[in-house]
Amino acid sequence: MGAWSARAAAALLLAAVIPTNQASAATASCNRSCLEGLVNQYLAALPTHDASRLPVAKTVRFTENTNAMKLGDGLWRTAGALEPDRFFISDPQAGQVAFYGRIKENGQTALLALRMKVVDRKFTEIEQMVVRKSSNSPGDFDKMIPVSATWGQTVPVANRRPRAELIRLANLYFEGIEKGNGDIVPFDDTGIRIENGFQTAPSRATPDRPAMNVREQFNSKIFNYITEVQHRRFLVVDEERGVVFGTFMFKHPGDILEANSPRFGKVKITSALAQYPNTTQIIEAFKIDGGRIKEIYAYVSLLPYEQKPGWPDAPAKK
Repeated sequence: MGAWSARAAAALLLAAVIPTNQASAATASCNRSCLEGLVNQYLAALPTHDASRLPVAKTVRFTENTNAMKLGDGLWRTAGALEPDRFFISDPQAGQVAFYGRIKENGQTALLALRMKVVDRKFTEIEQMVVRKSSNSPGDFDKMIPVSATWGQTVPVANRRPRAELIRLANLYFEGIEKGNGDIVPFDDTGIRIENGFQTAPSRATPDRPAMNVREQFNSKIFNYITEVQHRRFLVVDEERGVVFGTFMFKHPGDILEANSPRFGKVKITSALAQYPNTTQIIEAFKIDGGRIKEIYAYVSLLPYEQKPGWPDAPAKK
């Protein structure tokens, strides 16, 4: 395991198990419909530039793109109309909910992701991520592949996995990236990855490279410019639908411009993210059915090198 995971893999699995009394209280307080309704209330308020009527706790904490700020600042000043496509991931057991969508900002389309914690039907944590084209983030935000209906489908009972196991399986994805080894990741061979609204796996064939699924991409070592996946925060887990959501910081030092690929030999790394020191926040969700990763959906946010997520990691195991 990498430096982060060696210290924290056991801790994140431990943190995933919510005491029964806390889970019951969270569920009784706000079910799936309640959580998504609160998010819709938040989204409706954004274009009004007025957060004062939102149901928030006195101690609510708000960040935008990892920076702590006053609720009502940042995108709240510039937000326009929301696009109709909305993708929710709800976790009534933990009282948490995630959202993917798009919003107009001064006439430009931006990607909007949210992670919120709710206690007694009030927001206690609001983590807002805004991906803007002006930051050179990849993708055409006006021509995005629609979110697959698969994400909203329940997993057959026989194929479901408990919360801690779903997190363990998703974490193997990041172990595979760090080690350049797709064989340790429980991929479904027909799996799809969508990032910023375009398909990055299976990749299309190019004149110098064949089409590859996610496992083949990892094994080719073409992602070796990602030296570490830090601050792995698994935040929202929907056991019924087999979905895990979290945020993850990819470290790109900027001085790894070649890969020694077992499949292609020595190849140049052409990704723009490899060309300079940066940290990329990956806002990622995994659809898991029968212990296999079927689909991956992510927003990619470019940040300064060694940027922290603005929220604490899972507590280290004593």
